[in-house]
Amino acid sequence: MNRTSRAAEDPSRLKIAVVGGGFSGSMLAVHLLRASKECISVTLVERSAIPGRGVAYGTRFDGHLLNVRARDMSAYPEVPDHFVKWAQQNCSSSVKPCDFLPRKLYGEYIAAQFREAARSHTDRIRCIQDEAISLSAAGTTTEIGLGNGQTIVADKVVLALGHFPPADLALPGRQSKDSRFITNPWADNLLADPSRLESVLLIGSGLTSVDVAVELRARGFEGVIHILSRRGLLPQSHKIVTPLSMGWSDAPPRTTRGLLRFVRERIKATEQQGSDWRAVIDSLRPFNQRIWRSLPVQEQKRFLRHVRAYWDVHRHRIDGRIGDQLARQLRSGQIRAHAGRITECREEKSGVRVTYRDRKTGQTNHFYVDYVMNCTGPESDYRKVGSRLLSDVFQKELARPDQLSLGLDVTDDGALVDARGVASNSLYALGPLRKGLLWESIAVPELRVQVADMAKVLLNSYSSSNAAVYESSLANSPQVADVATRTEETCTSSSSTLVV
Repeated sequence: MNRTSRAAEDPSRLKIAVVGGGFSGSMLAVHLLRASKECISVTLVERSAIPGRGVAYGTRFDGHLLNVRARDMSAYPEVPDHFVKWAQQNCSSSVKPCDFLPRKLYGEYIAAQFREAARSHTDRIRCIQDEAISLSAAGTTTEIGLGNGQTIVADKVVLALGHFPPADLALPGRQSKDSRFITNPWADNLLADPSRLESVLLIGSGLTSVDVAVELRARGFEGVIHILSRRGLLPQSHKIVTPLSMGWSDAPPRTTRGLLRFVRERIKATEQQGSDWRAVIDSLRPFNQRIWRSLPVQEQKRFLRHVRAYWDVHRHRIDGRIGDQLARQLRSGQIRAHAGRITECREEKSGVRVTYRDRKTGQTNHFYVDYVMNCTGPESDYRKVGSRLLSDVFQKELARPDQLSLGLDVTDDGALVDARGVASNSLYALGPLRKGLLWESIAVPELRVQVADMAKVLLNSYSSSNAAVYESSLANSPQVADVATRTEETCTSSSSTLVV
């Protein structure tokens, strides 16, 4: 991926460095290259060889499906059906807007967008396959230190670091030398031959556990999958519902209790009309960031403590086919869900003895498993993730965690706020790094808007005239013209099955 272009170092250009080549970083580069004519050069720093995939879309397993229908996964907010058309042209003409397609395919889609933009603007893009490990002010510019010892100089730096692995759990009884505890379920060495095992424990019952359970079955594991979390809640399934046309109150609830009451009343009214809770949750999505920001910090903390687990399983749902598979295995005992807290996790010669206190009864139960996997989801307290770059940024006081430890402290336009509370005019953040401010900052429908807005912010920093160039490039895009003539396809309860 390393490629250096002399034209990319043109001193008359605004030099933008994007650190991280997942969805957010790659698509920001695409937007900037499409829009900025000759005024901006872009350097993308990404550890993997192929930009666009990141953790979410870098999976090599076809059975890991998107949790959002294809119709809502366009990388471009101004071209809603772009992904569907791309999939129909590059994969199968049978793809329907309501399909839940493989995440692997979506990674290929984003990689293709980046590849096409880079090919069309070779003189203004530089890709470096390495790890950024430090940031240093250098007059009016910023120096980015790389793992290979080299540095990059940029006028603006955008951190698009994506998700980090789960926090290493300090479970009672666990030893550092234990070999049957898998800290990161996305590691390449995940259970090389699961077919020979009899049982495993997945700690955490969210989307990560679902992905791991599905992959284990596909790779021949026939034993028992124990899933344990404090509340024992599994993600709900998607279902075709009639969309609601629902606005948001000018005087919204400013407490977690009031917000719960509001949602429950809407669900009750919706059910009386023949629909269900999914229609209400989906209708709130355009307002979720505003709702979150309207809550005082203490109420946000209360939400995280008491409501988050329930919200997550209803908001972040799974394809109905996967939901049906899980339901069948729960009925048969192939999957056993537990709600409680682990009191001991001790590795023995033939496996791991797990002891936990049941949330409902208070009784102490135990079982044996061959392996324990940490499926608690990405760590968001960036003081704990072990990133050399973030450690350096914190040490130099260039940034600080937000008040909820969900991400970094940022302004409305994504500028980093330093340890003294001063907003940077050269350092920015995208994606999960902004979750503390926005809450909804991890899924494509929100991220694509965030990326487009960031492109405008960066272009505005060069000159207001170039922001107009960006708007013009969208209006004149052939892809946008397609939107006016596209045909709406009606969703049915039967989705086509795509094999990649």
